[in-house]
Amino acid sequence: MAANLDDHHGEGTAKICMLAIGIGYLFPISAIWAAFDYWKVLFPDKNIEFVVTVVYQIGSVGTVALLSLTETFSLRRRIVGGFLGQFFCLAAILSFRWLLLPPAVLYQLLLGLVLVCSVATGYLDSALLSLCSQYASTMQQFLQIGIGFGTLVSVIYRDATKLLMSHDIEDATCAYFSIALATVIVCLASYRLLMSLPVSRHVRAASGQLDEKLLDNATSIESPLPLACGFSPGGCRDSEDSPAELELNCKAGSSFKTVIQLVWRNQLAIIANFTLTTFCYPGLITAIPCRQMLWLQPGHWFQTILLTVFTLFDISARFVTHIRCGLHHGNIQWTVVVRSALLPLMIFCAVSESSSDLLAMAVVATFGFLNGYCASLCLIVINEIPTLSAEQRKTCGRISACFVNSGLALGSVGGALAAHVFALGS
Repeated sequence: MAANLDDHHGEGTAKICMLAIGIGYLFPISAIWAAFDYWKVLFPDKNIEFVVTVVYQIGSVGTVALLSLTETFSLRRRIVGGFLGQFFCLAAILSFRWLLLPPAVLYQLLLGLVLVCSVATGYLDSALLSLCSQYASTMQQFLQIGIGFGTLVSVIYRDATKLLMSHDIEDATCAYFSIALATVIVCLASYRLLMSLPVSRHVRAASGQLDEKLLDNATSIESPLPLACGFSPGGCRDSEDSPAELELNCKAGSSFKTVIQLVWRNQLAIIANFTLTTFCYPGLITAIPCRQMLWLQPGHWFQTILLTVFTLFDISARFVTHIRCGLHHGNIQWTVVVRSALLPLMIFCAVSESSSDLLAMAVVATFGFLNGYCASLCLIVINEIPTLSAEQRKTCGRISACFVNSGLALGSVGGALAAHVFALGS
């Protein structure tokens, strides 16, 4: 009976769709990062991983900040527009092989496309967390698993194309970005499927996508998935106040100022966790030299393996966020303390001749696991704050998008400064 109910509402399909959407969320920039070996061939005198990360993150956070100023927006337009923007950026990068341009011009063109890609991702950022907050907290977990899979898939694609086309890095890169384009199309199709499912009925209603008859009976629409704090999709529907008072209270209670006062401690944990992410990934990881396993030096295979190790442990951790280890929305800040303790070891592996390749792999694996677990959990538990209504969670999702991107931007700038101070990648 329960299985039939799940099939009726499409909950299982919805989770798979959210997983696929998460894959596409950061997949394009992950694909660009994973092709670091190709960029080293095109631009041998550039620390391109750090520069690309700074340009991308600053563009993304700027976009999200500007979009967050709007009072209302269309989830569909931002999500579809974001995926299409990412698709065209990857298509343009794919064409590099046939562009007879000097390396300096290609370099500027690449940075320009990364900036455009960051704007497209900013549109996704501003909508996806708000979309996810309209479902149960388990959907946020599947989104986070998908984000981890996006990085993993990009690295696996790169590993496979390098192995199968080891004789020609241009052929391998061409095949790599062609597969990447197909992946973005699958992610866009998954969003369209998600919106067609019964489990998304309340989201379509709120977006004005249901027919007139359904909208006339909007007060009877309930989410097939239980929301974390027990509110219906309407925001404050369980109150005994009149409909007019309900609408007024919900609008007043879901403003940016009101919500940020409720969640600022959690948002600080979010920004700190994501600062640590881009401080180390990918630039610091790909700057760790191969010291003993010299057979992995050709083709930058050692750094490719490090990225693969990071992503494997990152995605593994996203599957165990249901194991809380005593962590909840009130003490999630401890994740920042634990991850910060690992940062000196990461820098040691990159700059010290006393380090070893095995130590580097162990430290990167640990950092990857903590990244997947801590960064995901801080976004999950914020939706479990019991005092937040559904409308406040939607606003919280928009705020979280700003803090996520602010952290990623701060981390990328910090990583670039560290690269300059320690002469990384030179």
